[in-house]
Amino acid sequence: MLFIRWDAKWGDSVVFSFVPRELQRQGISVEVIATADMAPVFRDQFGVDTVHVTKKRAGYGEIRQLAKRIGQVDLVVFFSHLANHRALYLLSQLQARHVASLDDSVGLVDLKLGEATRGRHFAEKYLTLLERCGVQGADTQYLVPRNEQSEERVATFVRGRRPFICFNAFSKGRARTLTFETSRQLIPMLLERLPGHDVCVLSAPGKQQEVEALCQQWSERVFSLPDTQSVYDNIALIAHADALVSGITATVHIADGLGVPSFVLFPYDPADRDDWHSRHPLSVNMLAQPSEPLDVNQLDWDEVKKQLSWFTSELGVSKLDHSSPEP
Repeated sequence: MLFIRWDAKWGDSVVFSFVPRELQRQGISVEVIATADMAPVFRDQFGVDTVHVTKKRAGYGEIRQLAKRIGQVDLVVFFSHLANHRALYLLSQLQARHVASLDDSVGLVDLKLGEATRGRHFAEKYLTLLERCGVQGADTQYLVPRNEQSEERVATFVRGRRPFICFNAFSKGRARTLTFETSRQLIPMLLERLPGHDVCVLSAPGKQQEVEALCQQWSERVFSLPDTQSVYDNIALIAHADALVSGITATVHIADGLGVPSFVLFPYDPADRDDWHSRHPLSVNMLAQPSEPLDVNQLDWDEVKKQLSWFTSELGVSKLDHSSPEP
């Protein structure tokens, strides 16, 4: 089975991570088309049998060569709501017996799953695909990539610290990035409602100056990991945290895979929330108000306070239950 994942990013790759595992348990070989950046994740972390490396925006000649190298496959999966020109061309060049997609309008697609899975989380869409392929009772628990060096570095950094909540403000896209003003309102709410916790602001290469400026607004209760080097540093931090507050779904899916609840803020896009919300039972998935362009910072602050109060209250109860000795 071949999955076209040349546009894959960290978050949706984590959501996909259980699929190869469940197929391989049934003796089904899994191949993936991916970029050079993501190929090691699919191959080394998710255990995909074969990774075909290509550019994210490969030319038509490169696509023809790619299809020729791949050869015949039983099923090609392109899980996107809308197939673009390059994807359509690749589908036309691949020697596939069957094609599955969420874009039901494509004539090449004979396993049409768009309408059949509308409104379901992407993990549930994959689960439907597995069921159509004869895989029953699949485990949808995500695999989260880990890096030993980052794990050791973060473990040393957080040793002796108070419990903390991770706060993720920064995204590559403006629509999901929490502004300085939004962050300055959210963080004090967390500090007030969780007096026994601190807040760790997640960073990324090139964002450290902004993160430090945010941390300086408060006392030692708000901190960050100096010189964040990769996503693996943030994964290790989330693994040590009691919860995550984020407008960026990549870290939310990572938190889900690690069993960490999230308070998630979405721009006003109900379909996107349906696709990519946190699946943790204690998580809150909240839409911002409608805006043009979409902006996660257009918040109903009365509703934020209400939902955040519930989230922190449930988090406190969960921690008490977790720490209670067995009878």
